[in-house]
Amino acid sequence: MKLLNSIETALDEMLKGLLLAQPGEYERIENEYSYALVKKCRKPEKVRIMVNGGGGWGPLFPGVVGEGLADAMVHGDFNCAPNAWLIYQTGKEIQEGKGIFILTNNYSGDYLNNDMARELLSREDIPSYVCYVSDNVCSAKGEGKEKRGGMTGIGILLKIAAALADQGAGLEEMAEIVEKANARLRTIAVCCSEEDGAVEYGNGFSGEPPAGRERFISADHTAANILDYLLPELETYKAEDKFHIMVNRMKKMSYLEGYVMVNALNRELVRRGYKAGSCTVGSYFDAFETNGCIVSVMAYDTQLEPYLRPVKGYDFTI
Repeated sequence: MKLLNSIETALDEMLKGLLLAQPGEYERIENEYSYALVKKCRKPEKVRIMVNGGGGWGPLFPGVVGEGLADAMVHGDFNCAPNAWLIYQTGKEIQEGKGIFILTNNYSGDYLNNDMARELLSREDIPSYVCYVSDNVCSAKGEGKEKRGGMTGIGILLKIAAALADQGAGLEEMAEIVEKANARLRTIAVCCSEEDGAVEYGNGFSGEPPAGRERFISADHTAANILDYLLPELETYKAEDKFHIMVNRMKKMSYLEGYVMVNALNRELVRRGYKAGSCTVGSYFDAFETNGCIVSVMAYDTQLEPYLRPVKGYDFTI
């Protein structure tokens, strides 16, 4: 059971509640197909940050409009790409001549609609760049990273992009640094089966089956298996870089479990000879009706490190 009037009106009513909770902070752009939220007080003379994707149950995407994060967001219905026209309209609303940096997860609908929106913006001489986040290691098996889908790692890239924009970076410089971070980012979903208590690794947002399944032993054992999926592709960075960990709690994972898991992951990284660095824990995006978490690991160097400081949203830290 969920305390909703209906699933059809839930996203609209959530945004209305968000506006009530933070009066004067935002304005909405109305559209019958998608939902847009724009920060009212925007710093002048900088590249604007927009994030978009399918609607969900956590702060991604409506909650990440704010200081140190996005200037605007657009999301569609639950797990549906937003409307291209509204992405374009929102871009026009926030632009001030410095360009628009857009982040979205790498799914076909998101790709097509953002590509169309970017074309519409270019017709009005509004420069833009789209970063298609591709951190899900269990998607597009057998193909290159650029073919993979995105998960919650988009939150890490968002705060990097926002920090760059606040420092006055241009669109080209932002694209270079954020794409570097995207290349060093890996994510996997971990779901606990309520039927038999097993742990599943690599479940997909759209119902894709797990890549692996086993009997639960301990948090330490689960953390070791998570890193077995994520670290092989990041081995290149082991000698010189630190590793950022983000644990996204799913709907049924407790506050306590989230911090137990990040501690287990941190300890296992060190045991394997990696340099553990910063970490964050929170409930950012919930696509699974289960206990479990989505774990992201990013290798970062001295260029990326200044942009990984914790950023506080209204009711979360990323």
